[in-house]
Amino acid sequence: MLSSLRFRLALSHFIPILVLVPLFSLALIYLLETRVALVNVANEMAVQAQLVARLTQSNWQAWKDPSQSQPLMTRLQVLVPAQIYVVDSQGRLLVASGVAATTQDVPVLSLNEELLRKALAGHASQQVRSGASFQANGVDVVVPVLNDRQEVVGAIQLSQGLGQTGSRLTLVRWLVWATAGIGMLLAGLLGFLLSRSLNRPLEQLTTAARSIRFDQKPAPVAESGPGEVRLLAHTFNGMAERLYELEQGRRRLLRSIVHELGRPLGAIKAAAHVLGQNNSSSGEVVAELAEGIDEQVDQLRLLLDDLTLLAQSEMQELALDMKQTDVGSLVQSECHRNEGKLRAKEITLSCQIAAGLPHLLVDPVRISQILGNLLDNAYKYTPTGGRVVVSAAQEGGGDDAPVVVRVRDTGPGIDPADRKNIFQFFYRAPNQTRIQEGMGIGLALARRLAEAHGGTLTVAEGDGSGAEGAEFVLRLPVGGVKRER
Repeated sequence: MLSSLRFRLALSHFIPILVLVPLFSLALIYLLETRVALVNVANEMAVQAQLVARLTQSNWQAWKDPSQSQPLMTRLQVLVPAQIYVVDSQGRLLVASGVAATTQDVPVLSLNEELLRKALAGHASQQVRSGASFQANGVDVVVPVLNDRQEVVGAIQLSQGLGQTGSRLTLVRWLVWATAGIGMLLAGLLGFLLSRSLNRPLEQLTTAARSIRFDQKPAPVAESGPGEVRLLAHTFNGMAERLYELEQGRRRLLRSIVHELGRPLGAIKAAAHVLGQNNSSSGEVVAELAEGIDEQVDQLRLLLDDLTLLAQSEMQELALDMKQTDVGSLVQSECHRNEGKLRAKEITLSCQIAAGLPHLLVDPVRISQILGNLLDNAYKYTPTGGRVVVSAAQEGGGDDAPVVVRVRDTGPGIDPADRKNIFQFFYRAPNQTRIQEGMGIGLALARRLAEAHGGTLTVAEGDGSGAEGAEFVLRLPVGGVKRER
């Protein structure tokens, strides 16, 4: 639990509160005691001292005969909740009285000589006495007593401990600490709820990741929570869908490999069986069977070439042997190589090469593979009696215009909805009769080879009716792309 993300998120919110709130509470209590309570007590005592000074100023007999000051002290004792010291102009204590003299709550205080000297000099002053606690603190206030001629005839000192004030502040302290405790509890609760809300989408992602099954399309995870979590969920959904597509492509590839290998191997096996069972076979029969075996071996070679290219492209290890090549002759040669196969299916092949095509810096083997894939694709989907047209020309003005090779057939065409997907690995159009066999890697590999040369391979736009067939367009730049082997 201590290592869980939820716990750490909650702790990250609670620890600052746990540190700051007690410190803030201590600071608040200190300010209340030293800057509010003490100041209020001192100011109140200063006012009381001025009042006592005015009362004693009008009673001159008390200054001449200390025994007559006791009744005055008795009256002042009711009005002033502090201990009172009356001092004459020579600094002699005439009389002293305190609040609650019969109790032990009010300590017996002594005269503050420093403040008395200031008061006898005509200056009122006050001082806070520090103790081990707030209750042990005290306040002394001393004011001069003046006669009618504004001469100093004595001084009045009021001294009061803060025990009673400290008792009143105890409630304030408890209130501050209780508020701080409730605040920390609420902060912990809010931190837990916030961490839970942050952790819930992550738990959903974990559950979804564990429940991924590639035999069915994964259900998308709800993209909720903070922006970063929503982005993570969106990325996960894309990754899960991509993994599902890759797994389905892998399964289709395995099925296609079995199918594509099974057909030529079955034909080779049948031919070998015939040769083994018919020792008296004529030379014509043997030659026909040998030709059939050779064709099937060529099919196996093309299949292996495609698989090799697939592995190299996935590992980004496509090696190009770039050299100056006569593209027109290369296209003509590839047409000638596929002419017999197309003629056997009664498909007319027309090869139209423009004159004066420039030599291009390309890998002739890879360009032949691109053209071979396009012609093989046309052979598969062009019906008997159909037509395949291959053209090569430099389209556009100027010597730097790209060389464009077009392969057009009269097959069923390609649905417009499938045109953006047919160049993806392992893609098989679900409702399209055109793409019905093969492994789904030929066109994707052809496009990658074209892009490796700095060119493009696209399918021409059509109305999707199928009457126009399909047309693939290969564009190769005149400058070429130089790559190291």
